[in-house]
Amino acid sequence: MKTRLAPVVQAARREDGASVIILALMLVVLLSFAAIAVDAAAAWALHRQGQSGADTGAVAGALLMSDQPDPAQAMEDAETEVKRITYSTISPDMTPSEWAAAWSSCTDPGKPTEFTQTHSSDCVSFSSNLDRIRVHTPDVPWKTTFAAVMGFNEVQTSAIAEVSIVLDANGGVMPFGMPANAQGDTEICLKTGSNPKNVAPCDGPDTGNFGFLDITQFGNSALGTSTQCTGGGTDRLVRSIAQGVDHPLGTTPDPAAPSHSDRDACNDGHFTSGPYHLTTEPGNVAQALNDGYVDGVGTTPGRLDRGNNRTPVRGHMLDDEPLWDHLNTAGKDLCGWSISDHDDLIDCLAAYTVADGVIFNSDIIKAPRFGWVPLFHEATLGNGSTTLTIKEFRPVYIQTTLWKCNASGCDLEWNPGEGVSSGSNNVEIEASTAVNIPPAALPQKVRDEGPGSSDVSYLLSK
Repeated sequence: MKTRLAPVVQAARREDGASVIILALMLVVLLSFAAIAVDAAAAWALHRQGQSGADTGAVAGALLMSDQPDPAQAMEDAETEVKRITYSTISPDMTPSEWAAAWSSCTDPGKPTEFTQTHSSDCVSFSSNLDRIRVHTPDVPWKTTFAAVMGFNEVQTSAIAEVSIVLDANGGVMPFGMPANAQGDTEICLKTGSNPKNVAPCDGPDTGNFGFLDITQFGNSALGTSTQCTGGGTDRLVRSIAQGVDHPLGTTPDPAAPSHSDRDACNDGHFTSGPYHLTTEPGNVAQALNDGYVDGVGTTPGRLDRGNNRTPVRGHMLDDEPLWDHLNTAGKDLCGWSISDHDDLIDCLAAYTVADGVIFNSDIIKAPRFGWVPLFHEATLGNGSTTLTIKEFRPVYIQTTLWKCNASGCDLEWNPGEGVSSGSNNVEIEASTAVNIPPAALPQKVRDEGPGSSDVSYLLSK
């Protein structure tokens, strides 16, 4: 007797074969999802690690450029540090020599045009005056796991970081000098004119020097300045008064330190080199003080043409905030709660001692009249154009402005907070005094943000 399979059994066997095919297809799909879920996540983590390495390396490289006078050496040091930091942060599956070779062959085709300087690798580049650094890490390979099923055996990642080096000194360094013999004075003459010989402490020019410093302009994108390293520069002088010097300056404890001049550093093109030798500006440089205080230059307003407390002065709206407005409770106890004029303020600060402690609020740092000036080792500003050595920076507060002066007096002597006399609008500022603020009288936060060896910060821009 013959036995025949029932049709339903044959159909079941056919369906078993189809199930195997469907299961195999589903396994491929599941492996694909695994590739996406596992390998893509790992690749993203590797990218994040690479970006962290690029960021850290760029900041570390920028830090090593500070206070290094030789730009070529600064770039070499920065590049070496970038390679070291990125290797330890990214931990690529390479030997140190392979990592070094990867940097040598690395290219950065998307590099913006401002990054014109390199040392040995195209992937560590600098702006012309070394105020920016760009890091493009070499491709870092990573072997995939599940994605190999789909033909993707390897993933490569790289990262880019740019760091801008910016001034970190509120109020900025103004282009006025304080000689060593004036460091104990409560009020100093920032800039004198040729005539006001009877207005203390501005008693006329000192052997052809009227108080200005001939400070160059390195070029600073954040402040909108261009590079001006040679020749006279009334425009840059006005800008330095209005917004502060556009690059970091340094100090030295040794008055006989080797030459590190501002002009040479500018010509070398090294933003953070911190030059500590400046020269005085010979001559009166007519209108520079008035333009820096009042009219400004280009889109930069005058220093006193800012602030929330302004008053009309000879056709202008100028800052009228007196220094005593920034006294804290201890300061008001010391100087008197009803202090309201220049003479009382000077008398109070003349009697100040370090034991009196902090007497000003930290908001002084936002005042347009607040700034810093170099204190020199030299006793006087010298004769005409003289090279001077910066010892430290002193905080000052612009006090009296002297308008249209002659040998017998001035058309206006204006102190903030004391009202303004009437008179002609067609006059200009010719001289100015400032209060020499004892550093110990300022909060530590204000002192920490002052200029010197640490007056730059590093802004990660990409």
